[in-house]
Amino acid sequence: MAQINSGGPSRAEKLVSLTYALINTPHGYSKRELRKIVDDYQSLSDAAFDRKFDRDKKDLREMGVPVKTLGTGSEERYLITPASYRLPEVSFTTEEAAVLGLAAQLWKDTDLESSATRATGRLSAGLEDTGRGVRFTEYVPRLHAAGPTFAACLEAVWAQQVLSFEYLDAQGRASDRTVDAWGIGSRFGNWYLVGLDHDRQDVRMFRLTRILSDIRTGHPHTSRPTGFSMADTLGGLNPDIAGEKARLSVAKDSGWALRSRAESISPGEDHDVLVLQFHDLMGLSADVAKLGADASVLEPASLATAVRRRLEGALAAQQAPVPAYKLSKRRNVGRPPSTEAVARNLDIISYVAKFGSPTVEQTATHFGLTEKQLLAHLQTIMMCGVPNGLPDELIDVEWEAGTISINNAEALNAPIRLSLTEAATMLAGLASLRGLPDFEHAQAVDSAYGKLQAAAVGFEGLESVLSIALRSTEESEIYAALVRAIREHQTVELTYYSASSDALGVRQVEPIRLVENAGRQYLRAFSVPNNEIRSFRIDRIQSATFSGQQFTFAPDRHDDQDDIFFTPSPTDELVVLGFGPRLASLVDEYAPEQWAKVAHENIAEIRMTSTSTVPGMVAYHGGDLRVVEPAPLCTEVEAWLSAAVANLEVK
Repeated sequence: MAQINSGGPSRAEKLVSLTYALINTPHGYSKRELRKIVDDYQSLSDAAFDRKFDRDKKDLREMGVPVKTLGTGSEERYLITPASYRLPEVSFTTEEAAVLGLAAQLWKDTDLESSATRATGRLSAGLEDTGRGVRFTEYVPRLHAAGPTFAACLEAVWAQQVLSFEYLDAQGRASDRTVDAWGIGSRFGNWYLVGLDHDRQDVRMFRLTRILSDIRTGHPHTSRPTGFSMADTLGGLNPDIAGEKARLSVAKDSGWALRSRAESISPGEDHDVLVLQFHDLMGLSADVAKLGADASVLEPASLATAVRRRLEGALAAQQAPVPAYKLSKRRNVGRPPSTEAVARNLDIISYVAKFGSPTVEQTATHFGLTEKQLLAHLQTIMMCGVPNGLPDELIDVEWEAGTISINNAEALNAPIRLSLTEAATMLAGLASLRGLPDFEHAQAVDSAYGKLQAAAVGFEGLESVLSIALRSTEESEIYAALVRAIREHQTVELTYYSASSDALGVRQVEPIRLVENAGRQYLRAFSVPNNEIRSFRIDRIQSATFSGQQFTFAPDRHDDQDDIFFTPSPTDELVVLGFGPRLASLVDEYAPEQWAKVAHENIAEIRMTSTSTVPGMVAYHGGDLRVVEPAPLCTEVEAWLSAAVANLEVK
């Protein structure tokens, strides 16, 4: 057996050992017996033991390992039955395994991507191609959940629990809500929770990004109607429904994004009056605030108030003291939860059992680990077994010869069942791919989805309360034209709105593929005048006209491997920004060079082609983003925001 320095057992090691013990007993252990054999339990009071054991059971349940209780009262005994532990027999073809890998790659949130990747490795353990060698050729989608609220809402929806949280409505009013959680899903790039609002005694829809507080869970409910479908509920959303009319005063030659939405424009001497319809007050207030002193709201008063709050919030954040911080090339993302390590350890045991003696390199590749990371898992596994058991009750691990063998772990040789998060990420990922028009791997997606439903035992009906529609299922004329141009290799002239210059221009491009990220769609195309591949936001394309010219695909000109939408240049200016917790998922989109985290603020050093757009960016986010360095830019942004607030005073 390979040797390591001994030390106190980790929580991951304790949970693997507890799983090993509870699945290795045909009659179960009583609480008294568990307190004797588990080091962690021995010195605890009765109340402390009950709390810790309940936490361990909860962690195992979240991993998909339910602990069964036999008997009642003082006669209660606990065990894990093989039937509740083992993943049902299921096999995937190489192409199906590839689309499983593609579905896992959709998720760009660290925790969900990790869950999806673990599930993919477990489901396709007999195959080595799990999507790493397969690419989307026309379309690359990326899914982002709405921060930490997603996991809490998903669990509450599945468990049919009552939720409480503070919520900011579309009019900018904050209030406490108590809701029976019915379903969760994504539509038009936004995540929504649907449920019965207790105070209003009506079914309401809540955008997850507007939940201001932590989610508090309560008792179970029974209000969700039979036959409820989250997909049908989200299907009733119509982004074109106008709730109110706004009148805006916008400076000449500015505000082109707002002008493109206006139903009428009345020219003035130095400002024009725009009239447009809107249904999202908070969204429109951000767009107006982004223009600073170049725009003001004439009506309604509620919109004017929302713009004022956003600008004042941005100014207050910019003026707030900056705590001491130290930037680092290595991002500190914290330690993964122990349940993630436990699930990975159990997956490695079953993988090695399936292949007999796989090599260290083969095993590390399958799980997407470095050899160092894999050896750390193996070192943990070799310290596991029946808690305080004899040497022959410990798991025996060997890897020094370059191949891995694991013995005395027969009870753990079967793959573990999918957890709620793993089942949800995979089912939702495949379901979202199924909804794409003319998707190139459609047949494999359909067959893999059917097999996955059979493998996700215990989560039957999950798809009825969880629904994701990628933005690209909502085709527009421009989107359809770009798809055709990509397939036919047609050169296109775009009339395009540039946010950096706040102006319209014409771009001649050779379209390569479409990318979706966090509900936004992008065209990746070779820009003829710039002689390089660039990204174009589809919602900023005013028109796409075929030039009548075809181009020939050339690898050195059109081979686009990059999924980053902002590509910094070494000559760009370095700026340090502070991102509030609500924007934590946005940091990576700017390809930061260095990071730091102080309290709840993520501080990132990024490169920008021009800092001219920074004041508007800060205003747009209304207090969730600020400039930290350089000092002259901080002064410039503060002055810009002060002028914007002062402009409101004279209106």
